[in-house]
Amino acid sequence: MLLVISFLVSCQRKEAKSEQFVPKKTTLKDSDLYSKVYYISTSLNTEKCMAQNDGCDCCDGKIVFLDGNRFISDFYCIPDEEFNSGSFQIKKDKLILNYDKYQAVLGPVNENDIDSKDTLRVESSNCSTLELSIFTCQKKILFKSSSEYYSEDHTTHFSDALAAYKKSGVWNLLEGED
Repeated sequence: MLLVISFLVSCQRKEAKSEQFVPKKTTLKDSDLYSKVYYISTSLNTEKCMAQNDGCDCCDGKIVFLDGNRFISDFYCIPDEEFNSGSFQIKKDKLILNYDKYQAVLGPVNENDIDSKDTLRVESSNCSTLELSIFTCQKKILFKSSSEYYSEDHTTHFSDALAAYKKSGVWNLLEGED
């Protein structure tokens, strides 16, 4: 009986925590996102208000917000890493991501041959427009799609992310020369 009561109390505590997620009637401006990196995953750690990966292969990535309302995002899903770019804008309580028509892909040309050498190539993108809800959690600005959470990444620095894109050749394929 004590075990059942303990289980019910823990469930109620988790439900109460959901009240901390407040849709953001935002004063957030596009320029507030410039030079920020956000981590993307399918789960949210409600205590730290951070997106987190619960161990799935194709469930995380990052988005780097550039000046001039541009972004680059990347997702890793064995055997490929996909890089997309596009433009963004904030409208009321939404972050709108408009993806470019092409993406860079790093991985084997033949996905069935995972032992072959990875190549960086341009392919058509399956993405077009994504509308994210803006909300706050413990005073942190987060974004949510129908299946993913976006939280500011404090482990990946903006300059390091850009340097990695340039070193790998992704920057030149998606954004052109400096």
